[in-house]
Amino acid sequence: MELNSYVEVQQKQALSASQVQALNILAFTNQELEDFMVNEYLENPMLEHSDRKENEIMTSMEKFFDSQIVYGSQHPGNPEEEDPYRRELSAKNGNRLKENLLGQLNWKDYSKDQWKIMSYLVDCLDEKGFFTQDLEELSAASGYEKEELNRCLMVLRELEPVGIFSSNLEECLLKQLEAKELQDETLCRILRNYLPQLVSGQIGVISRSLGISTVRVKEYIHLIGSLNPRPIMDIQAEESTYVVPDVIVTRPGGAWRVEINDQWLGEYQYSDYYIRMMKEATDPELTAYFKERLDRARFVMNCVEQRRNTIIRVTEAILKRQEAYFELQDSLKPMGMEDVAGDLGVHVSTVSRAVKGKYIQYKKTDPMKALFTSALSKNEENQGISPEKIKERIRAMIAAEGRKPLSDQKLADCLAEEGLSVSRRAVAKYRIQMNIPDSRQRGMGL
Repeated sequence: MELNSYVEVQQKQALSASQVQALNILAFTNQELEDFMVNEYLENPMLEHSDRKENEIMTSMEKFFDSQIVYGSQHPGNPEEEDPYRRELSAKNGNRLKENLLGQLNWKDYSKDQWKIMSYLVDCLDEKGFFTQDLEELSAASGYEKEELNRCLMVLRELEPVGIFSSNLEECLLKQLEAKELQDETLCRILRNYLPQLVSGQIGVISRSLGISTVRVKEYIHLIGSLNPRPIMDIQAEESTYVVPDVIVTRPGGAWRVEINDQWLGEYQYSDYYIRMMKEATDPELTAYFKERLDRARFVMNCVEQRRNTIIRVTEAILKRQEAYFELQDSLKPMGMEDVAGDLGVHVSTVSRAVKGKYIQYKKTDPMKALFTSALSKNEENQGISPEKIKERIRAMIAAEGRKPLSDQKLADCLAEEGLSVSRRAVAKYRIQMNIPDSRQRGMGL
């Protein structure tokens, strides 16, 4: 065996770590992007964050602490025992909030008058779940003794969710920290004294006032953000699954307008305070650290802006090809990711990442990936016909079939008469995908 060594020149394209990171950011949904930006913000002093609407502190706090916390009612008593007071309250009011709160109490522990008082106090909650009424005024208005009102209020303040019946946001959040056994004195001082600065993103002010680093302040803010600023829940509403669109499309004046639905992310910007500190620093290591952090912040911000522009361009290309679907509710035209990539002059993987896991809203909400569909077949007579179009014809034929249901073969024959070459097996597959029974079951009324 003869062994030879030789040099072979090969051309390969390798992605750098930064390119991989940029592609990953492009593939993020808005929720994933928010999680990513929160982590960057917590770790990088060169990034600052502020809500876009700071006109009203309480409103901003609710947006900042936006959370969906669901609590189940608990009844410590015997579930088989009849509760006359709870049954009466439920029958009279149909109030699921009241049922949820009072349902956590054992009806045997309280008198009939106390149940009436607690029911009355639940009705006094504001839309956030806070109790802001003056007991003197309530006593005069209701005829209940102030001391008894206060006794019942103390009972209600111990219910779930933690913070219900608090007098204000500060008290509500402090109670939640206590329940989590997170009674850090500095954290409590931030809640008591720096809520306005917290909302408006004045990290430097809080940092200097408390003598702690901005990174530490950001960690506290992240912890506060895990709390629930609105202890009341819309218990009366049925639980639903909501899809938040990543892209919102409108058509004012007949022209498509594409917007990324990320206003709730707030605004990220560079920290003027730390940029100035970097310029004034005399320690080479400190200067190098700040420069590295600033370069990272700039890279991330550029990737986020590039993501925005790419998604908008891809959406505009989709709208151009699928205008009839969006505007006239017509069936989708055959469109592959390679078609959109060709329109934009980008790689098909860029289009794939831009639509991955994202939803678009115009009149209704669709997964962006579902807008791509291939032509039915390579046959010339089927060129330009999508499976959705075939499904529409099958659905229409079955709807008009009368008392004698059409078999899959008969449906295929009818499609062939319209110039659409579709096999019986393909008809059966589409019918099953639409959850339509076969001809035998339809004939039986199933």
